[in-house]
Amino acid sequence: MEKLTIIIPAYNEEECVEAFYEAVEPFLKDINYNTRYLFVDDGSKDKTLEKIKGLREKDKRVNYISFSRNCGKEAAMCAGLEAAKNDDAVIIMDADLQHPPYLIKDMVEKRAEGYKIVYARRRNRKGDKASNRFFAKAFYSTFDKYADVRMVQSATDYMILDKVVVKAFLEMPDRYRFIKGIMSYVGFKSCCLEFDFVQREKGTTKWNFKKLLKYGVNGLNQFSNVFIIVPIIMFAISMCVAIASIPLFIFHVFGLEPFLLLLLISLLFAGMSVVMYFMMFVLYSTRREALKRPLYFIEESSLDA
Repeated sequence: MEKLTIIIPAYNEEECVEAFYEAVEPFLKDINYNTRYLFVDDGSKDKTLEKIKGLREKDKRVNYISFSRNCGKEAAMCAGLEAAKNDDAVIIMDADLQHPPYLIKDMVEKRAEGYKIVYARRRNRKGDKASNRFFAKAFYSTFDKYADVRMVQSATDYMILDKVVVKAFLEMPDRYRFIKGIMSYVGFKSCCLEFDFVQREKGTTKWNFKKLLKYGVNGLNQFSNVFIIVPIIMFAISMCVAIASIPLFIFHVFGLEPFLLLLLISLLFAGMSVVMYFMMFVLYSTRREALKRPLYFIEESSLDA
């Protein structure tokens, strides 16, 4: 029987741990896998770890990893994947039950059809805050336009991964990991399942605007050259100012000295932006070499037989 590990990152989720277990457990009876739970306590300050240990006393399939401090959700997922790398498949889920457990059976069935990655996306964000919807849409639009990989809008971290995908993921040397981006980067046959937005049942979200902004910036930085647009914008603005100053001088809006000063400053900024552009181009090229990402990922080979 194949082995399946459910990885659950948890940070200050004492109210959700037991509810999560009770909600997920019935759906595991419908799949033909040898399953186990792997909670990754991300340095929680509350009784999250105690709740997990309490579950383990009742069910030895419940396992845990506990960090010495809060390292972030991405680090927690990485630790879970490393610990489960020898299993046939893994499922990543949030502890707050915003990832509906009923999709587990569908994910398993899709994997049986040959899909190596089956991820879930929100069909809509109805019920979510208007600000969250706005910034989410802006992020995905920016990512799709400038990133090296494609990412489905409203895609979540809720997914089942075959062991070949986990292996490929762990071969990525990136220190700052944007898991959804990496899953797109490694390729492999994938499909998407949709679900309606689910409100958190217990506890409060640990994400705030600052954390979400940092998360988005890291994602763009890891898989795109988007920030090279800054010197391009600087150059465009500088040239617009320089050109606009000419008719202002001709129509005597200001005199010769202010005109020359404005023209000089705008041309200086234009020159600086050109230099900055080439510097950033070189830095991005150097970073790509420094990352030493694998040149390819093998899904199947006759040599394995």
